[in-house]
Amino acid sequence: ELGEIMLFVPFIQYGLRLPACPFFHGFLHYYSITLNHLNPNSILHLLIFVYLCKTFLGISSSITLFCYFFKLKPHPDAANPSILGGAGIQFRVGKKKEYLHYTLVDSIKNWRAEWFYAGNMWPPLEIHSNAALVPNARWEKEPMSAMELEGIHPFLKQLSAMKDQGLNGVGVVTSFIRHRVQPLQERVHYSFEYIRPQDPARVTTEELIEEEVLERIQD
Repeated sequence: ELGEIMLFVPFIQYGLRLPACPFFHGFLHYYSITLNHLNPNSILHLLIFVYLCKTFLGISSSITLFCYFFKLKPHPDAANPSILGGAGIQFRVGKKKEYLHYTLVDSIKNWRAEWFYAGNMWPPLEIHSNAALVPNARWEKEPMSAMELEGIHPFLKQLSAMKDQGLNGVGVVTSFIRHRVQPLQERVHYSFEYIRPQDPARVTTEELIEEEVLERIQD
């Protein structure tokens, strides 16, 4: 219906909330895709990246930085990408070791079977496309220009130092679960400006005990 959008239950379970943040809107536009072209693991990659930028690096989520580490890959293949989940996010060759370490489930069976309609809150996401998915040149854009690399060099150096101090993907996920925020949701300020428990970015003021945080991470 007008003003509604279809959401997959696993996307919500992984942390997608509306209205979506500007980076998520920009990401979809940059790659010429809509929400239905992603899969649950893509959502988790984006959650970790956005929260890493806004909370630990203290910057706006950068598509240039994202492209340094990741590319989009057609699924199941370039000749026939699926309308549902046909745009997978994967690490570029050699870049995984430079990024935060975390492990994702190889595949989530039947994730397309659970969905519902919800209000497409402002600013609205583009409605799902039933047209054949056509990857644009940005899916595997490389190499980066010298200017682009120079622009993200300080953040790569900062990330490397944080990794040396023990930061990993589990630590990032633990942080946003404990703080009760959803990284892909539009927020009023950066995560490092978080004020608990009154922070307006929280989805609830209820605190989680450590056992509950651990259980959600394992799920």
